[in-house]
Amino acid sequence: MDNYTVTFKYDGDFDLPNDPGKRDKSVPGMVLQKLEAHEFELIDFNLTENYQEDYAETYISDPYLHRCILEIKTNLTRKDLQSREAIYERCLIEMKGNHLKLCKAYENENAKLGMLQSIICFEVDGKKAA
Repeated sequence: MDNYTVTFKYDGDFDLPNDPGKRDKSVPGMVLQKLEAHEFELIDFNLTENYQEDYAETYISDPYLHRCILEIKTNLTRKDLQSREAIYERCLIEMKGNHLKLCKAYENENAKLGMLQSIICFEVDGKKAA
């Protein structure tokens, strides 16, 4: 089992709370709700050791303008890697089971388009992992 960074995009409204305390408490529920409704689209997955931290910024820049980029760093098995649907389901299970911790959640202001774009990252919580 290896650790992967799974990247999702969402193009609807996804405004993060301004207050950092409220943001940390509400973002996991906001993300879970969208994942359960399959509103996020899985766009990429890489071994975390090969994943560069600035990839999220690349996904919200031209020509790939997305409102929200979600990264989930979690362990995936060979069975999980058999299909994109299986990867999505594994991430959803990890979110539902509260096995992930929020690492960062911030908004990037795109002055050119006059909109905020959210970047959110979760990683597997070693104390809670299944």
